[in-house]
Amino acid sequence: MKDIFSDLYDRVLSFFTTQSSDDTKVMAKSRLRTVLMQDRVGFSERAMQMLKDDLIESISRYLEIDEDSFDLSIDAKENATVLNLSIPVLRTKTDEEIDEALNAQEKEKIEKTQEIVGEIQELVKEKVQELAEQLTDETDNNEAQEETEEEVEEEAEVEEIEEEKEETEKETKKSK
Repeated sequence: MKDIFSDLYDRVLSFFTTQSSDDTKVMAKSRLRTVLMQDRVGFSERAMQMLKDDLIESISRYLEIDEDSFDLSIDAKENATVLNLSIPVLRTKTDEEIDEALNAQEKEKIEKTQEIVGEIQELVKEKVQELAEQLTDETDNNEAQEETEEEVEEEAEVEEIEEEKEETEKETKKSK
């Protein structure tokens, strides 16, 4: 029991202590080498991380691995590019665990697909509504234009009638 607490104490203490300059130097060299290799083979840091994540996800379905110690690097050799993997395996998974993981993944895909379909249906509804509103607006504009034309015609007729009335009144006054 004392060993467990001692180990726990050492781990917690290690978070607060600084690494030695040799460790930092080795880590910096390793990162620089990785960046140079990625640049040489034309593989971005983002693509490297995505590949690493995909590999971890895929391998984790079948094996329990130490993800923190998972190492992926790309090296450029004479006429070839070499992908190096170091995957610490903690244990193999049982067939039941594998089936369970695959079923969970399938359910996740189905849920994601349903979510996407729902979003597409909402977008389609919104677009149909916009088009219906535009059509309604155009119809209203056409009706308003027709009403305006009818009003103009009616006003012209009223003016004609008023002019005829005035002429008739003038003629009536002249004849008296």
